[in-house]
Amino acid sequence: MILYTNTTSPYSRLVRVAWREKGLANDIAEQVIDPWGGVPDFLRANVHERVPALMTDDGQGISESGLILQWLERHAPQPALYPAQGLGAVLQRAASAVGAIDVMAAIIISRKSNPDFDTHFMGQKRFRTLSAALDRLEGDPPADLAESADIAAIATAVALDYARFRFPDTDWLGPRPALAAWRARQAGRASLEETMPFE
Repeated sequence: MILYTNTTSPYSRLVRVAWREKGLANDIAEQVIDPWGGVPDFLRANVHERVPALMTDDGQGISESGLILQWLERHAPQPALYPAQGLGAVLQRAASAVGAIDVMAAIIISRKSNPDFDTHFMGQKRFRTLSAALDRLEGDPPADLAESADIAAIATAVALDYARFRFPDTDWLGPRPALAAWRARQAGRASLEETMPFE
């Protein structure tokens, strides 16, 4: 299997962390690409030219992180990304974290076409909703990865690291001590350390 990825995409990182948490790091080849580069094999896996994209051993191209995670959960059910017990609460936390990722990605993309986006009313709304998502996680953080490597824990770690990576001048965790303590407890986790975003 081949996972087409890059080193900055939080969506790719969701899949890369989940793969490692399921103990399958050696079962997949990660190919780092420029999604704008028109790589033919990548285009066969994903006509939308977005990472991540998975090419399975039987030649099925699966794109979009959420769909790849569903495939992964069927391929390797344990540890469960979507545990049967408390699933609603897990998905609620995951929604806050993934929503934060979506907002941050939208800000980064919008800045490319509008350098003043941050001060525009839409930019201000994006930052407001980002803060609201993190505040919700502050009030209800996920279980530690060591306890439950579920989608909420994975997405929260990815969101917090992406915020620090893309917006380093903002102290996201200072006003959120529960989230700060949660992220500190995940320090040294191999799945996170091996997939940390970089340019």
